[in-house]
Amino acid sequence: MRAGILILFTSALLLLVAAGCGSQGVVSPTPSKVVGSLPKPVLLPVEPAFKLKGDPTAGKAIFLKAGCVGCHTLAAVHATGTVGPNLDQVKPDYRTATGRVTLGGGAMPSFKSQLSSQQIADVASFVVKATGGTP
Repeated sequence: MRAGILILFTSALLLLVAAGCGSQGVVSPTPSKVVGSLPKPVLLPVEPAFKLKGDPTAGKAIFLKAGCVGCHTLAAVHATGTVGPNLDQVKPDYRTATGRVTLGGGAMPSFKSQLSSQQIADVASFVVKATGGTP
């Protein structure tokens, strides 16, 4: 009888110890030394349009008229361009949108000679509102 209790007690103890194994989940090693550096986010300079309050309604008309739909995808205007980024996915903030429209970048040309600062603010405001980006 004593042997049975001892076996039962030992089995219960082993079961408790085994249940505790792996309770911390999957662990991945943390590097002790980082080689190189992490890329820093690119902040575009504050352009004059950034300081203006844009009108999203006016911006929609400018977005359509300026040819933005030819390069960008944006569901709000049924645009399906593939040359530039999909704005619905990127969800640019207001600073990025005003900077990119003003200065251009990548394949995108600068629009500072075609659009006024107010028009750039309007387009940026429309894009931010349409995509749910940060105003």
